[in-house]
Amino acid sequence: MSRLTPLLSLSLALIAALAGCSGGSAPAPKTAAAAEKTAAEEGQPVETARVEQGDLTARYAATATLQAEHEAKIVSEVPGTVLELLVEEGDSVRKGQLLARVDATHSRLQLREAEADLQRRKNDVDRGEKLLARKLIAATSHDQAESEYAVRRAEVALARVVVAKSEIRAPFDGVVTRRWIKQGQLLAANDPVFDVADFSDLRADLRVPERDAVALAAGQPVDFTVDALGSRHFDARIERVAPVVDRESGTVKVTVRVDNRDRSLRPGLFTRMDIAFLHLANAVLIPKTAVLGSRDAEIAYVIVDGKAQRTPIRTGYESGKRIQVLDGVSAGAEVVVTGHAALTDGALVQVINAAHDAKIAQARALAATASNGS
Repeated sequence: MSRLTPLLSLSLALIAALAGCSGGSAPAPKTAAAAEKTAAEEGQPVETARVEQGDLTARYAATATLQAEHEAKIVSEVPGTVLELLVEEGDSVRKGQLLARVDATHSRLQLREAEADLQRRKNDVDRGEKLLARKLIAATSHDQAESEYAVRRAEVALARVVVAKSEIRAPFDGVVTRRWIKQGQLLAANDPVFDVADFSDLRADLRVPERDAVALAAGQPVDFTVDALGSRHFDARIERVAPVVDRESGTVKVTVRVDNRDRSLRPGLFTRMDIAFLHLANAVLIPKTAVLGSRDAEIAYVIVDGKAQRTPIRTGYESGKRIQVLDGVSAGAEVVVTGHAALTDGALVQVINAAHDAKIAQARALAATASNGS
């Protein structure tokens, strides 16, 4: 007899024992009625996990689109033909930089006319002062001349503003994100000409459930990734938390500020935000897949004497695949994580976990090795 025979015998015995625990070899196809009878006799197959006690860092994860904190749609404040375009989309601009010129020939003619009229009124005032000093005119006549001079001075100031507005300038440092006009185009007042955004200062608006929002505050760090940029991580901070809860959604608006002075990001990018806002020690933890029901009526199925016991629970914060349990179960309890959709309270269950199946596979591999060596 080969010296491997005892090992082979032991492996076969182990397989038989484990297979017996897991229901043996694959059964032949059954009718629906037969399957229900088998489930009732042998128990509903489920996977379970132990309730643990440990540390949990509560995190809030959300997706958001980056926006420029400062952006503007520049419009033409005067009508006229576009004479000159000095920038294109994607160009960086400085505050006050000239972007385009609109034909202001008519406005300049009006300005010259107003300036000439203003000079005539000024001459009238100067002459009136001399005549008034010699008492050759009434004081009311001089007052009238001064009043008309003041009106013409205001008209000249307005005409100068109109001429100045024919030169379209950047309102702040930024990037031209859109050009709306073409050279030679005839513009009406308030027609859009450029969109400009400040890329150095970005933000993302999150809608956070009120129970998580109470733990958030301005200044807390935020980690995020951008789908378009792979696995690279970026830093940000919470800038403000809205003081009110939205009645319809039950959420709070949280604004995250992104310092983008290196211009590595741009508005419109899709991000995945992650906020670690609370550390819990010795928390009771279960897999999130064990929780059924809505937030106000949560349950878990706890295994007691081979049966599924429907147990009301109350959950707290979550992180990754785990969630905190505040009431309902204690550390060490066994809860159903897969197969609970068809369970009812008190149903007989058959626990089939991945670890159990792994033991069977390991035993079969050992038996195959022993058989090949005999």
